[in-house]
Amino acid sequence: IAPEVISMRTAFAKFGVILPLVAALAACATTSTSKAPIAPAASAVPVAYGHVDVSRRPPGDADGYRPPLKVGVLLPLSGGLAVAATPVRDGFMAGYYNERRRRPEVHFYDSSIGANAAYAKAVADGADYVVGPLGREGVTELFAKDGLKVPVLALNQSDAKTPAGSLSFALSPEDEAEAIAQAQLSSGIHKAVVIAGGDAIQKRAAAAFITYFNGHGGKAAPAVTNGDAFGEEVQKAAQSLGGAEGVFLALKGDQIVALAPKLAASPVANARRFASSQIQLGIGKGDDSALDGIVFPTEAWNVRKTALAPSASSLATLSPTARGAASKLFAFGYDAWLITAYPEHLNGGREGGVRGATGDLHVDRNGNIVRVPGWSVFRQGQPVPLAER
Repeated sequence: IAPEVISMRTAFAKFGVILPLVAALAACATTSTSKAPIAPAASAVPVAYGHVDVSRRPPGDADGYRPPLKVGVLLPLSGGLAVAATPVRDGFMAGYYNERRRRPEVHFYDSSIGANAAYAKAVADGADYVVGPLGREGVTELFAKDGLKVPVLALNQSDAKTPAGSLSFALSPEDEAEAIAQAQLSSGIHKAVVIAGGDAIQKRAAAAFITYFNGHGGKAAPAVTNGDAFGEEVQKAAQSLGGAEGVFLALKGDQIVALAPKLAASPVANARRFASSQIQLGIGKGDDSALDGIVFPTEAWNVRKTALAPSASSLATLSPTARGAASKLFAFGYDAWLITAYPEHLNGGREGGVRGATGDLHVDRNGNIVRVPGWSVFRQGQPVPLAER
């Protein structure tokens, strides 16, 4: 794919997304939820008005719909990240086609040529809002610039400060772990054993959970999963807490199934169990009933109704990237469109934030989008939604 601008229709057709979406999306039904209770996560930090500037946009509608005029989307359309970029782009355009009112002109730019170069091209072409880049390094590169002429919705977070007027949106294991910690604390759990695997994402999730949990009135202790000493490690962690009320499992589903006998014989056997979204990986090959009762975060449009997005199941019939492992990135792209089109939901407290596909979205004082996810639980070896309170 050449590095120059790729038009909306050409780019969308190239990756085989099923069109037209407008009529199909308008008719989509929403999913229902079960009656299983779960305490809601704590509220996001106060809104930072300096990161959402709509002064140069046309007036908005009564429901907060106020899109820009011309959007440049920076995604890696070539190279190693192109596979991840495809469902993000498909989700963004699904949201775009779900809207029948005035829509902005959209152009895609290949960020593989460099985030700054792609951004400069979009601005030169007249974009008044830029979405992307997707890679962490690209976000760091772009945010290191001295001033951004056009505001950005970055699709990742970096160590670089998010500039005033711009936003950072990511599906990071740290953010997910913090949401789980919030849910446990608001459920009355104040002593938790953390059991994590050895891969980088699992370690990051465990570290973020412990930091947040311990910093907000709880007490968490880690236990390792490697070796025959696992049972002893869990016992030691529980004893250090004076007993465990909850467990956080930063593990894949098949890992949890394999550890189930040892967990059942441990001091945390009756503790309330929460897991990262990795629990959905490696399952479905046998009896997964060992996962029953474990609560985990999921994309909100899997478990509840929202006026801004159709159900995940309905979109799965329209695009292959809305199904399976890619669906999370598809939902992420859909929410990138909602943030672009409904900025005043973030800025002025409309609807308490953006009720999107991945969760309820808010902006913190640093310009980061904070996500409160939906929740599911395993019943008879299958994940089912948890109803909201």
